[in-house]
Amino acid sequence: MKLFEYEAKALFREAGIETAKGSQIIHYPEELAFIKLNYPIVLKTQVLTGGRGKAGGIKFANNTTEAIEKAEELFKLPIKGELPPCLLLDPKVPIKKEFYLAITLDRNLKCPILIGSSEGGMEIETSGSAQIVPVKGGEYSSHLGRKLAYLMGLSGKEFSTVSKIIDKLYALYDKYDLDLAEINPLAQLEDGSIIALDGKITVNDDSIGRQPKFDGQQIHHLNDLTEREKRAAMSGLNLVELGEGNIGILCNGAGLTMATMDLVQFKGGKPANFLDVGGGANSNKVNAALNLVTTNPKVKVIFINILGGITACDQVAAPLIDFKKKCPNHKLVVRLLGNNQDKARDMLKGTGIEFIDDLDKAVETAVSAAK
Repeated sequence: MKLFEYEAKALFREAGIETAKGSQIIHYPEELAFIKLNYPIVLKTQVLTGGRGKAGGIKFANNTTEAIEKAEELFKLPIKGELPPCLLLDPKVPIKKEFYLAITLDRNLKCPILIGSSEGGMEIETSGSAQIVPVKGGEYSSHLGRKLAYLMGLSGKEFSTVSKIIDKLYALYDKYDLDLAEINPLAQLEDGSIIALDGKITVNDDSIGRQPKFDGQQIHHLNDLTEREKRAAMSGLNLVELGEGNIGILCNGAGLTMATMDLVQFKGGKPANFLDVGGGANSNKVNAALNLVTTNPKVKVIFINILGGITACDQVAAPLIDFKKKCPNHKLVVRLLGNNQDKARDMLKGTGIEFIDDLDKAVETAVSAAK
């Protein structure tokens, strides 16, 4: 779950990391006429996608009239198709120097990593200045923060301040089960103070259930998803829609789902979606998945490819039978292998649902039916 910038900054402040003073949120341009602000200010569109600076999503204003005019522009400006629910107003501050800090998980190293650069701003990933310090075993200590600050070329007061900010950022990352905690830029102002001017935070979706701070917030952070993708997320399903395809894909496990999509494409078919019902899929999840896929009017065939491990094949067969009774005109091609597959096969006999063990044959059948 990605957070908006203003929410990320609230967490920074909670962790003891300074941000610009006097920030405010508005939901309508007219609010600016009644808010006391110290101009000049920066107006920032609040969207969950990246690239807003390049897309014109950040503007400056020297007075209320300018601010209202800029706010009206920003509320009407989609960033990668996403309109902002609100704008963040920050004071424009005199910047002396910019840094970059981030903490994320490195799946190759199998541990969190600290990332830092003596440069901040856009295109930091390609600047070549980023330094990385692994947090081996997830065991963080303050010497790692000092090591990163040293590698960033900092010294004196800068070194001390930034290394403490790294400590606080890691504590935040660890406390809330984050996938990403990023400050870009971390700015040194003319008076020597160092503050977080912008930030990105991504909360691990699988941890939200044990994080009461984010309870009930997920529905408000799905702006970058289609309506069906939002419904899937709220049902605990992983759905990504793929535009012009006409074969609905329903599998358990991300790897199996991607492999199935590749094979459908290889056989000349067009997948309509990626839909992973998860390793422990139950009847309710399968029902929800079927209903989601069939609401896409482009889908002509649904290909179900389930490997029964934690999930028993007969638990998948039952909702398939119920669905076929309710929607007899929908074409289902099914491959169920593993736990209780023979029982599932017997259940599906005479239902009009094609049960095919061989993967190549199952895919070819789905592709042929879609054509």
